Amino acid sequence: MIGKITDLNNLKGIRISTSSYFIKKTHLKKNINYLYKTVITISNKSKNSIQILSNHKKVLEIYGIKRLNSILKDKPIIKPGKKITLNLDYSIKSKLATIIGYFSIISLNNSTKFKAYIPKIKLTHPEILN
Repeated sequence: MIGKITDLNNLKGIRISTSSYFIKKTHLKKNINYLYKTVITISNKSKNSIQILSNHKKVLEIYGIKRLNSILKDKPIIKPGKKITLNLDYSIKSKLATIIGYFSIISLNNSTKFKAYIPKIKLTHPEILN
């Protein structure tokens, strides 16, 4: 498990923590893919309620860069002092990858939009760690 936590000063009171796990190796036709699970926890330490509008990520691996941009279906609202957890699964071609990105967030009290950057997520096959 690899975990990271953001610094509160950079995100207007929003703390984002991540942990990633290797799940399994799969064979799809002639290709081998590696499955990983990432758990992202978003905590609202500010005095304002916030709403997550979308997330934007880049998956950097040996075989190139994938851009993953998505608008969240339910656009969750996080009240002050509360947190939510998102479970994301990734299927990649290599044993090693890095994910960088951010969430687009709006403060519901003053309608200010801002970006909350996700700590760099490293997806690593267990063989590489030994």
